[in-house]
Amino acid sequence: MTHDGPPHGAGASRRFYEELSGRTLHPFTARGIQYRNRVVASHVDRGLRMVLEVGPGEGGLTRLLVDRGHRVSALDLAVGWLKRLPEGVTRVAGELTALPFADRSFDAVVAAEVIEHIPELDRALSEAARVLRPGGRLVVTVPYRETLSFVTCPECGARFEVNGHVHRFEGPELAESLRLHGLAVRSRFVGSSRFAREILRRFPMGAFLPLIVGVDRLTYSSQRVSDTWMLMSAERTA
Repeated sequence: MTHDGPPHGAGASRRFYEELSGRTLHPFTARGIQYRNRVVASHVDRGLRMVLEVGPGEGGLTRLLVDRGHRVSALDLAVGWLKRLPEGVTRVAGELTALPFADRSFDAVVAAEVIEHIPELDRALSEAARVLRPGGRLVVTVPYRETLSFVTCPECGARFEVNGHVHRFEGPELAESLRLHGLAVRSRFVGSSRFAREILRRFPMGAFLPLIVGVDRLTYSSQRVSDTWMLMSAERTA
């Protein structure tokens, strides 16, 4: 993992995420997110009842978790995302670096495509570990081996990454960061290889999900393509 953000270390603004919450996704992009959501949900054991989801986005993963019987609390910086979530989900406006929950409140914390946006990464991981019960799971996904793209604002001169990312991830460094916060990595997965994307384009996901996962497990190391993501699941050990 490296921090390669703007010189001042700031991530995107709250306004950036509020505006993003009104986006309309291309159907193929939506299918890729659906695939990632299913993989993430499969790493949250059904016995982990109390789940905190950070950065729920369009709510696809939230719905999967609810359907699997989890009691979900969803936290986001942007209120616009929270408004799109299904009934029965506890909605909280806030940040991962300052969670408004007591210690050991949750059996699992899920953050899909979130921590790459947070300048204070150590603080975010510390907060996630704090609200987990011993034996609880943190499940994160991040862009894998991403090439960050920076632009300069023509009005104010600030330099920022076009997707609001301030970190890029390889794998071992993230595992070490988790370990330093009392979180032992239990599983790792890299998804959406070139071959898996071709299957997603042509076939319904439900019947072919095991095949797509298997293809990703076999081929990810040879794929250096954009929009690839990595999942890590870690257990709070104490």
